[in-house]
Amino acid sequence: MPENREEIRILIAGGGTGGHLFPGIAIAEAFKNRRICNIRFVGTRNGIEMNVVPKCGYRLHTIPVSGLYRVGFFRKLKSLLKLPLAFIKSFWILISFDPHLTIGIGGYASGPILALAILLRKKAILQEQNAYPGMTNRLLGKYVPLSFVPFDGVDHLFRQAVVVGNPIRKAIIKAANQLDERVDGKFVITILGGSQGARILNRTMVDMLPLLAPIAQRLKIIHQTGNSDHAWVQSAYDQHSMIEATASPFFDDVDQILLQSHLLICRAGSMVNEIIAVGRASILVPISVSSGNHQKENANKMTSAGAAITLDEKELNQDTLFQVIQSLLDNPEKRRTMELNAKSLFPGDSAEKIVDHTIDFYGL
Repeated sequence: MPENREEIRILIAGGGTGGHLFPGIAIAEAFKNRRICNIRFVGTRNGIEMNVVPKCGYRLHTIPVSGLYRVGFFRKLKSLLKLPLAFIKSFWILISFDPHLTIGIGGYASGPILALAILLRKKAILQEQNAYPGMTNRLLGKYVPLSFVPFDGVDHLFRQAVVVGNPIRKAIIKAANQLDERVDGKFVITILGGSQGARILNRTMVDMLPLLAPIAQRLKIIHQTGNSDHAWVQSAYDQHSMIEATASPFFDDVDQILLQSHLLICRAGSMVNEIIAVGRASILVPISVSSGNHQKENANKMTSAGAAITLDEKELNQDTLFQVIQSLLDNPEKRRTMELNAKSLFPGDSAEKIVDHTIDFYGL
C-alpha cells in the first residue's frame, strides 16, 4: 500500500437516491481531508448521481443495472438480462482504475462492483445508512471484511460491523454548529420528499392548503417537489398566494434550509440523519415498500426517542397532517423538546470515524 504522502485511489459504488449517495459524498470529503485521493463514483444513468457527482468534482462511471426488489415480472426479467453487461463493465472499471479501496454505499450499482471487488480480493468496506439494511447490503454484508452501520442491533447481518452513526456532508455538519437562523416572525415548514420527490407528501400538502389559509400569515413553506410533480404543486401554491411558499424540484442548499426550518415533513430515509445533526422537529412518513421496511425502522427510532412524530401512509391525509402541524405550531415547548431529543441522537462526525477505522483496519 502507498505511504501517507502518496495518492490513494478510492472507488465508491452505489446511489440512485440521495439517501445512498450523500453519505458516500460525506465519506469522500472525509478521505480528502486526510489523504491525497483520486476518488471516483459508480452509479447508474437514471440516479441522482448523474447530476450531483460531477457537481461535486468527481468522475462518475455508470453501469446498466436496476432494481429487482418489488417490481413486476417483466421489469425483473429486464433487470436480470442487463446483469451480465453490468458485471463486465464493473470488472473493467475495477481493473482499469485498480482502486486501493472500494466502498459500497447501497443501491443498485453497489452490488456488481462490491461483489467483484470481493472476488478480486480488493480491499473493501460497506456503509449501511438504515436501521435495517437494504437487499444489496444484506446479501454482501457477510463477505465484506468491514462494514459500518448507524445503530446497534444489525451486527449479525455483517461479517464485522462497527456502529458509527451515519455520514453527514460537511455542509450539514457546519450548519449544525452555526447559530440558529430561524426568526420568530414565521413558522417555517419544510417538505423534503427526497431527491425524486414524494407524490403522497406533495398531494397531501396541496390538499391541506385551504386548511392553512386562516393561519397563512404565521407560516412560510419550503417544498422540494421532485421534477415530475413540480408544475402542478407550484400551480397550487400560486392559487393560494396568501401563503408564502417556495417550491422547487430540488434544493442544493439543504443545509441552509434546515437552519431556517422549524418543522420538517419528510420520508424516513437518510434525511433523518441530517435532521438529527441539526436538531429539528419532524413529521416522518415512512415509505411502505422500502427494502426490509427500513424506513419504518428509522421512524421508530426517532419516535421512540421523542424526536419525531410518525404518520403511516395509510393514516396520512390533509386533516391528520394539519392537526399535527397546528399542535406543534401552538406548542413551542413540545417542539423544543423534540429538537433537543433529535440533537441528542447525533453521534458526531461519522464520516471521520469511518475513515479512522478504515485506515487502521487496512493500513492505508
